[in-house]
Amino acid sequence: MWPTNDTFLLIVLVYAILAVTIVVLLVFSRRKSHDSRSASRKAETPAPPANNIYVVNRRYELMAPPHKQGGMATIWLARDRKTGNGCIIKTPRRGTTMDNVYLDKLMLEASYLKKLKHPGIVKYLDDFYYRGEFHLVIEYLHGETLMAASPRAPFAEQQVISWASQLLDALSYIHAAGVIHRDVNPKNIMVNSDGMVKLIDFGTAKDMNHAGKDKASHDPFTQITNKGFDIPELFLGGDIDQRCDLCGLAQTCIYLLTLKQPNEICLNLFKSNWPRSYAEARALVSYLISLGMSERTAKCLAQGTLFSPGNRFADARAFQAALSSDAYPAKHVEARPRK
Repeated sequence: MWPTNDTFLLIVLVYAILAVTIVVLLVFSRRKSHDSRSASRKAETPAPPANNIYVVNRRYELMAPPHKQGGMATIWLARDRKTGNGCIIKTPRRGTTMDNVYLDKLMLEASYLKKLKHPGIVKYLDDFYYRGEFHLVIEYLHGETLMAASPRAPFAEQQVISWASQLLDALSYIHAAGVIHRDVNPKNIMVNSDGMVKLIDFGTAKDMNHAGKDKASHDPFTQITNKGFDIPELFLGGDIDQRCDLCGLAQTCIYLLTLKQPNEICLNLFKSNWPRSYAEARALVSYLISLGMSERTAKCLAQGTLFSPGNRFADARAFQAALSSDAYPAKHVEARPRK
Protein backbone atom coordinates (compact mmCIF):
# COMPACT_ATOMS: atom_id res chain seq x y z
CA MET A 1 0.00 0.00 0.00
CA TRP A 2 1.56 3.34 -1.03
CA PRO A 3 1.85 6.10 1.55
CA THR A 4 -0.43 9.10 1.28
CA ASN A 5 0.91 12.42 0.01
CA ASP A 6 1.22 13.87 3.52
CA THR A 7 3.16 10.87 4.75
CA PHE A 8 5.47 10.98 1.74
CA LEU A 9 6.22 14.67 2.27
CA LEU A 10 6.99 14.04 5.92
CA ILE A 11 9.46 11.25 5.06
CA VAL A 12 11.19 13.48 2.49
CA LEU A 13 11.45 16.31 5.01
CA VAL A 14 12.99 14.03 7.66
CA TYR A 15 15.60 12.72 5.22
CA ALA A 16 16.42 16.28 4.08
CA ILE A 17 16.92 17.46 7.65
CA LEU A 18 19.10 14.42 8.36
CA ALA A 19 21.22 15.06 5.25
CA VAL A 20 21.72 18.73 6.11
CA THR A 21 22.68 17.80 9.67
CA ILE A 22 25.27 15.30 8.43
CA VAL A 23 26.75 17.84 6.02
CA VAL A 24 26.98 20.49 8.78
CA LEU A 25 28.65 18.01 11.13
CA LEU A 26 31.20 16.98 8.48
CA VAL A 27 32.08 20.60 7.66
CA PHE A 28 32.45 21.48 11.35
CA SER A 29 34.58 18.37 11.95
CA ARG A 30 36.92 19.14 9.03
CA ARG A 31 37.29 22.78 10.07
CA LYS A 32 38.10 21.78 13.64
CA SER A 33 40.66 19.26 12.40
CA HIS A 34 42.23 21.87 10.10
CA ASP A 35 42.43 24.43 12.90
CA SER A 36 43.96 21.83 15.19
CA ARG A 37 46.64 20.90 12.64
CA SER A 38 47.39 24.59 11.97
CA ALA A 39 47.78 25.26 15.68
CA SER A 40 50.03 22.24 16.00
CA ARG A 41 52.24 23.37 13.10
CA LYS A 42 52.38 26.89 14.55
CA ALA A 43 53.44 25.52 17.91
CA GLU A 44 56.12 23.34 16.32
CA THR A 45 57.57 26.19 14.21
CA PRO A 46 60.47 27.82 16.13
CA ALA A 47 60.44 31.57 16.66
CA PRO A 48 62.57 33.47 14.13
CA PRO A 49 66.08 34.24 15.39
CA ALA A 50 66.73 37.66 16.91
CA ASN A 51 69.47 38.23 14.32
CA ASN A 52 69.66 37.39 10.64
CA ILE A 53 72.68 35.47 9.39
CA TYR A 54 74.12 36.18 5.97
CA VAL A 55 76.93 34.22 4.34
CA VAL A 56 79.50 36.43 2.60
CA ASN A 57 82.30 35.25 0.35
CA ARG A 58 81.02 31.66 0.83
CA ARG A 59 82.88 31.52 4.13
CA TYR A 60 81.79 34.06 6.74
CA GLU A 61 78.46 34.03 8.56
CA LEU A 62 77.77 37.71 9.13
CA MET A 63 75.22 38.66 11.78
CA ALA A 64 72.82 41.52 11.08
CA PRO A 65 72.12 44.17 12.20
CA PRO A 66 75.64 45.64 12.64
CA HIS A 67 77.28 45.34 16.03
CA LYS A 68 78.50 48.93 15.98
CA GLN A 69 78.69 51.97 13.72
CA GLY A 70 82.13 53.54 14.01
CA GLY A 71 83.31 56.88 12.72
CA MET A 72 84.72 55.42 9.49
CA ALA A 73 83.58 51.78 9.43
CA THR A 74 80.63 49.55 10.20
CA ILE A 75 81.46 46.69 12.59
CA TRP A 76 79.84 43.27 12.15
CA LEU A 77 79.99 40.16 14.31
CA ALA A 78 80.72 37.09 12.23
CA ARG A 79 81.83 33.45 12.29
CA ASP A 80 84.41 31.83 10.06
CA ARG A 81 82.90 28.61 8.71
CA LYS A 82 86.37 27.28 7.87
CA THR A 83 87.72 27.51 11.42
CA GLY A 84 84.51 27.78 13.44
CA ASN A 85 85.93 30.83 15.23
CA GLY A 86 84.20 34.13 15.81
CA CYS A 87 85.62 37.17 14.06
CA ILE A 88 84.95 40.83 13.31
CA ILE A 89 84.21 42.14 9.82
CA LYS A 90 84.62 45.82 9.03
CA THR A 91 83.05 47.50 6.01
CA PRO A 92 83.44 51.20 5.10
CA ARG A 93 80.84 53.57 6.44
CA ARG A 94 78.33 54.59 3.79
CA GLY A 95 75.88 57.43 3.24
CA THR A 96 78.18 60.45 3.64
CA THR A 97 80.26 62.68 1.39
CA MET A 98 83.33 60.90 2.80
CA ASP A 99 82.42 57.44 1.47
CA ASN A 100 85.48 57.14 -0.79
CA VAL A 101 87.78 58.41 1.95
CA TYR A 102 86.41 55.84 4.40
CA LEU A 103 86.97 53.08 1.83
CA ASP A 104 90.57 54.21 1.28
CA LYS A 105 91.19 54.31 5.03
CA LEU A 106 89.81 50.80 5.58
CA MET A 107 91.96 49.45 2.76
CA LEU A 108 95.00 51.16 4.29
CA GLU A 109 94.14 49.67 7.68
CA ALA A 110 94.05 46.24 6.04
CA SER A 111 97.45 46.82 4.45
CA TYR A 112 98.98 47.88 7.80
CA LEU A 113 97.51 45.00 9.80
CA LYS A 114 98.53 42.51 7.12
CA LYS A 115 102.20 43.29 7.68
CA LEU A 116 102.08 43.94 11.44
CA LYS A 117 102.19 40.79 13.56
CA HIS A 118 102.57 41.41 17.29
CA PRO A 119 100.68 40.05 20.33
CA GLY A 120 99.83 43.61 21.33
CA ILE A 121 98.04 44.39 18.04
CA VAL A 122 94.67 43.11 16.83
CA LYS A 123 95.28 40.27 14.36
CA TYR A 124 94.54 40.53 10.64
CA LEU A 125 92.71 37.49 9.22
CA ASP A 126 91.47 38.28 5.72
CA ASP A 127 90.17 40.91 3.32
CA PHE A 128 88.06 40.66 0.18
CA TYR A 129 85.45 42.29 -2.02
CA TYR A 130 81.94 40.89 -1.89
CA ARG A 131 79.14 42.29 -4.04
CA GLY A 132 81.21 45.35 -4.74
CA GLU A 133 81.99 46.13 -1.10
CA PHE A 134 85.34 45.85 0.67
CA HIS A 135 85.45 43.65 3.79
CA LEU A 136 88.24 43.50 6.38
CA VAL A 137 88.28 40.48 8.71
CA ILE A 138 90.07 40.73 12.06
CA GLU A 139 90.15 38.57 15.17
CA TYR A 140 87.35 38.71 17.70
CA LEU A 141 88.71 39.82 21.06
CA HIS A 142 87.06 38.56 24.23
CA GLY A 143 87.04 41.75 26.27
CA GLU A 144 86.21 45.45 26.09
CA THR A 145 87.95 48.75 25.51
CA LEU A 146 89.74 50.41 28.40
CA MET A 147 87.20 53.22 28.17
CA ALA A 148 84.31 50.79 28.57
CA ALA A 149 86.14 48.87 31.31
CA SER A 150 86.76 51.97 33.42
CA PRO A 151 85.52 51.32 36.97
CA ARG A 152 83.94 53.81 39.33
CA ALA A 153 87.31 54.22 41.01
CA PRO A 154 90.67 54.66 39.22
CA PHE A 155 92.64 51.56 38.29
CA ALA A 156 95.54 50.48 40.50
CA GLU A 157 98.79 52.14 39.46
CA GLN A 158 100.68 48.85 39.08
CA GLN A 159 97.99 47.55 36.73
CA VAL A 160 98.17 50.66 34.55
CA ILE A 161 101.98 50.49 34.44
CA SER A 162 101.75 46.85 33.36
CA TRP A 163 99.34 47.75 30.55
CA ALA A 164 101.51 50.71 29.51
CA SER A 165 104.55 48.45 29.28
CA GLN A 166 102.66 46.01 27.03
CA LEU A 167 101.45 48.84 24.80
CA LEU A 168 104.91 50.39 24.59
CA ASP A 169 106.20 47.02 23.35
CA ALA A 170 103.57 47.13 20.61
CA LEU A 171 104.27 50.78 19.78
CA SER A 172 108.01 50.15 19.60
CA TYR A 173 107.30 47.37 17.10
CA ILE A 174 104.97 49.35 14.85
CA HIS A 175 107.19 52.43 14.94
CA ALA A 176 110.17 50.31 13.86
CA ALA A 177 107.97 49.22 10.93
CA GLY A 178 107.46 52.88 10.03
CA VAL A 179 103.83 53.03 11.10
CA ILE A 180 102.30 55.66 13.39
CA HIS A 181 98.95 54.76 14.96
CA ARG A 182 97.95 58.43 15.57
CA ASP A 183 94.84 57.59 17.60
CA VAL A 184 96.05 56.01 20.86
CA ASN A 185 93.35 56.54 23.49
CA PRO A 186 91.25 54.36 25.85
CA LYS A 187 88.65 53.73 23.11
CA ASN A 188 91.24 52.08 20.85
CA ILE A 189 92.81 49.76 23.41
CA MET A 190 91.15 46.44 24.21
CA VAL A 191 91.71 44.62 27.48
CA ASN A 192 91.13 40.89 26.99
CA SER A 193 89.65 38.43 29.44
CA ASP A 194 93.22 37.27 30.21
CA GLY A 195 94.19 40.80 31.29
CA MET A 196 96.39 41.51 28.26
CA VAL A 197 95.86 44.64 26.17
CA LYS A 198 95.86 45.16 22.41
CA LEU A 199 95.86 48.17 20.11
CA ILE A 200 92.91 48.25 17.72
CA ASP A 201 91.57 50.55 14.98
CA PHE A 202 94.38 51.49 12.62
CA GLY A 203 91.97 53.51 10.47
CA THR A 204 93.91 56.77 10.88
CA ALA A 205 97.39 55.21 10.92
CA LYS A 206 100.08 56.55 8.62
CA ASP A 207 103.15 55.01 7.04
CA MET A 208 105.84 57.53 7.80
CA ASN A 209 108.35 55.90 5.46
CA HIS A 210 106.30 56.80 2.38
CA ALA A 211 104.15 59.74 3.43
CA GLY A 212 105.08 62.82 1.41
CA LYS A 213 104.17 66.31 2.61
CA ASP A 214 101.95 67.00 -0.42
CA LYS A 215 99.93 63.84 0.19
CA ALA A 216 99.69 64.51 3.93
CA SER A 217 98.40 68.04 3.35
CA HIS A 218 95.37 66.63 1.49
CA ASP A 219 94.64 63.93 4.04
CA PRO A 220 91.33 64.82 5.76
CA PHE A 221 92.57 62.97 8.83
CA THR A 222 95.82 64.93 9.22
CA GLN A 223 94.11 66.71 12.11
CA ILE A 224 92.58 64.22 14.53
CA THR A 225 90.50 65.30 17.51
CA ASN A 226 89.37 63.30 20.52
CA LYS A 227 87.65 65.44 23.13
CA GLY A 228 89.65 65.25 26.33
CA PHE A 229 92.51 63.35 24.68
CA ASP A 230 93.69 65.72 21.94
CA ILE A 231 97.35 65.44 20.89
CA PRO A 232 98.92 68.85 20.08
CA GLU A 233 100.37 68.14 16.64
CA LEU A 234 97.27 66.23 15.52
CA PHE A 235 94.78 68.72 16.96
CA LEU A 236 96.54 71.84 15.68
CA GLY A 237 98.27 70.34 12.66
CA GLY A 238 102.01 69.99 12.13
CA ASP A 239 104.80 67.50 11.61
CA ILE A 240 104.22 64.18 13.33
CA ASP A 241 106.32 61.20 14.28
CA GLN A 242 106.19 58.35 16.78
CA ARG A 243 106.06 60.78 19.71
CA CYS A 244 102.39 61.57 19.04
CA ASP A 245 101.58 57.96 19.99
CA LEU A 246 103.59 58.33 23.21
CA CYS A 247 101.58 61.43 24.08
CA GLY A 248 98.36 59.50 23.45
CA LEU A 249 99.52 56.68 25.72
CA ALA A 250 100.58 59.09 28.49
CA GLN A 251 97.14 60.74 28.34
CA THR A 252 95.48 57.32 28.43
CA CYS A 253 97.42 56.42 31.58
CA ILE A 254 96.45 59.70 33.25
CA TYR A 255 92.81 58.96 32.54
CA LEU A 256 92.99 55.38 33.86
CA LEU A 257 94.68 56.56 37.07
CA THR A 258 92.36 59.52 37.69
CA LEU A 259 89.22 58.89 35.58
CA LYS A 260 89.60 62.52 34.51
CA GLN A 261 90.19 63.67 30.93
CA PRO A 262 93.83 64.80 30.68
CA ASN A 263 93.08 67.90 28.58
CA GLU A 264 90.48 69.00 31.14
CA ILE A 265 92.98 68.55 33.98
CA CYS A 266 95.47 70.79 32.19
CA LEU A 267 92.84 73.40 31.35
CA ASN A 268 91.89 73.64 35.01
CA LEU A 269 95.52 73.90 36.12
CA PHE A 270 97.00 76.35 33.62
CA LYS A 271 94.37 77.20 30.97
CA SER A 272 95.95 75.08 28.25
CA ASN A 273 95.19 71.57 26.96
CA TRP A 274 98.78 70.49 27.52
CA PRO A 275 101.74 71.58 29.64
CA ARG A 276 103.66 74.01 27.41
CA SER A 277 106.60 74.56 29.75
CA TYR A 278 108.50 72.70 32.42
CA ALA A 279 106.84 74.91 35.04
CA GLU A 280 103.43 73.72 33.86
CA ALA A 281 104.70 70.14 33.79
CA ARG A 282 105.71 70.52 37.43
CA ALA A 283 102.21 71.79 38.26
CA LEU A 284 100.71 68.73 36.57
CA VAL A 285 103.08 66.43 38.48
CA SER A 286 102.09 67.98 41.79
CA TYR A 287 98.41 67.59 40.99
CA LEU A 288 98.78 63.92 40.00
CA ILE A 289 100.75 63.19 43.17
CA SER A 290 97.99 64.84 45.20
CA LEU A 291 95.59 62.24 43.76
CA GLY A 292 97.74 59.42 45.09
CA MET A 293 100.00 58.73 42.11
CA SER A 294 103.65 57.89 42.73
CA GLU A 295 106.15 60.62 41.95
CA ARG A 296 107.96 58.59 39.30
CA THR A 297 104.78 57.75 37.39
CA ALA A 298 103.49 61.32 37.66
CA LYS A 299 106.71 62.71 36.25
CA CYS A 300 106.78 60.19 33.38
CA LEU A 301 103.22 60.98 32.36
CA ALA A 302 103.72 64.74 32.62
CA GLN A 303 106.77 64.55 30.35
CA GLY A 304 104.84 62.35 27.91
CA THR A 305 102.11 64.99 27.53
CA LEU A 306 104.35 68.03 26.99
CA PHE A 307 103.21 70.28 24.13
CA SER A 308 106.47 70.08 22.20
CA PRO A 309 107.33 66.58 20.90
CA GLY A 310 111.00 67.40 21.35
CA ASN A 311 110.49 67.60 25.13
CA ARG A 312 108.81 64.19 25.38
CA PHE A 313 110.50 60.81 25.36
CA ALA A 314 112.42 60.07 22.17
CA ASP A 315 110.78 56.70 21.60
CA ALA A 316 108.69 53.95 23.17
CA ARG A 317 111.67 52.18 24.73
CA ALA A 318 112.81 55.34 26.51
CA PHE A 319 109.30 55.84 27.89
CA GLN A 320 109.12 52.21 28.97
CA ALA A 321 112.50 52.38 30.71
CA ALA A 322 111.53 55.56 32.55
CA LEU A 323 108.35 54.00 33.93
CA SER A 324 110.34 51.15 35.45
CA SER A 325 113.47 52.99 36.54
CA ASP A 326 113.96 54.44 40.00
CA ALA A 327 116.58 56.77 38.49
CA TYR A 328 113.94 58.59 36.44
CA PRO A 329 112.88 61.36 36.01
CA ALA A 330 115.18 64.04 34.71
CA LYS A 331 115.57 67.09 36.89
CA HIS A 332 113.53 69.41 34.64
CA VAL A 333 110.26 67.86 35.73
CA GLU A 334 110.90 67.78 39.45
CA ALA A 335 107.66 67.90 41.39
CA ARG A 336 106.60 71.13 43.03
CA PRO A 337 106.55 70.69 46.84
CA ARG A 338 103.06 70.09 48.14
CA LYS A 339 101.72 72.76 50.50
